Amino acid sequence: MNQTIKKRIEEINSGIVPEGYEKTSFGIFPCDWERDIKFCELFDFYGGLGKSREELGDQGVCYLHYGDMHTNAFNKVTYEQYSLLPRYDIALKGNETFLMQDGDIAFLDASEDLEGTSRAVLIDNVNNEPFIAGLHTILAKEKQSVFSKYYKQYITISQDVKKQFQKLAVGFKVYGLNRESIKKIKISYPKSDRKSDSEQSRIAEILMQWDKAIELQEKLIEAYQKSKKYYLNKMFPKKGSNIPEIRFPGFTAPWEQRKFEEVYSFASEGGTPDTNTAAYYRNGTIPFVRIEDTENKYIDSVKTFITEEGLKHSSAWLIPSDSVIFTNGATVGNVAINHIPVATKQGILGIIPNKTVTAEYLYYLLSSGFFQREVRNRQATGTFATIILKNLNEINVFVPDKAEQQKISGYLSSIDNLITLHQQKRDKLLKQRKAMQQYLLTGIVRV
Repeated sequence: MNQTIKKRIEEINSGIVPEGYEKTSFGIFPCDWERDIKFCELFDFYGGLGKSREELGDQGVCYLHYGDMHTNAFNKVTYEQYSLLPRYDIALKGNETFLMQDGDIAFLDASEDLEGTSRAVLIDNVNNEPFIAGLHTILAKEKQSVFSKYYKQYITISQDVKKQFQKLAVGFKVYGLNRESIKKIKISYPKSDRKSDSEQSRIAEILMQWDKAIELQEKLIEAYQKSKKYYLNKMFPKKGSNIPEIRFPGFTAPWEQRKFEEVYSFASEGGTPDTNTAAYYRNGTIPFVRIEDTENKYIDSVKTFITEEGLKHSSAWLIPSDSVIFTNGATVGNVAINHIPVATKQGILGIIPNKTVTAEYLYYLLSSGFFQREVRNRQATGTFATIILKNLNEINVFVPDKAEQQKISGYLSSIDNLITLHQQKRDKLLKQRKAMQQYLLTGIVRV
């Protein structure tokens, strides 16, 4: 970072308006930018065509459902992306206000979190193919040509704009915005003469390069996750067989069939074989596992702790290190290995493998398609689909000797390591882009 930009950032953080900048109602921006312009001055807003998932199919007109906007991180929707989306069978006249044209912006009118209230995507529809703005979407069409096309995908992602969305959102568990609310949002932006070398275009080009790099990492992660799933299905015997479809050279012996309860020395839905907390935790604060901690393979650290005194007065139980964690409450089927001793409450099962299986092998066995299907077949229905240890114990599993266990675990671990590597690269890129987009979209860094 050059000294000019560094000084500018220091001045702004100290409440000083740098030379050539002006303080507006929601931030500090360059004097030669358009400042504090309301969305209602820039766009006309229209509602989407509200249809449920059940009403969609594979015939008709492409349909952008709000769920697809939530589950994808893209800032624009290209033809390739939306042609794979569900369709709605409808006869069109061609003048419907819910049809999205090239350069339009689709906003969400509902989100389960405040961060998602500013979610918007640019419609990259060069040939203006019929494309429907769907359920819980608000469509914005530019009144005048003040933006370069690809700059528009970034106009809601700066912190200054996000805060405005979050302030206007209403609701408790679901946050909502309507067209009248969005019209009040103010933005500042560089003036554009629609040329390819305008500041807007250059900002968009820089951020799109980051987007491409992030997208590449996402595709690699997805590819390795599919590969892992494939081998999890092929390296473990299916029901009724004691030989997997794929084996390593040199291993021919049939696998031994056992009940699940025969592969662990202790499994806990409350309590441990040793309740001496000092033996596990050396007093002090005890790591407390929650569902979100089980989303990664290893639990090496947690964000929440419980004191030993607090543990005595709660329903939490203890799980020693190098156990396998299996979620069996509101979320069923997450698997992890805890490298640290932890405490947890109902809904998370701690399983201590016996001497015949390694923790790594048990982790992959519980993650396999075979075991997950067996779990789903035994889940209790109700408000939440849960499963108890007694029902898990009934599952027949197949176990090879230790040497083959280690081969299987080593191979699948190598895939996990590649997934982790690309997740780390993606997260680093996301962090870099977040900082860069804030500097570029507020004019702190000029291009």
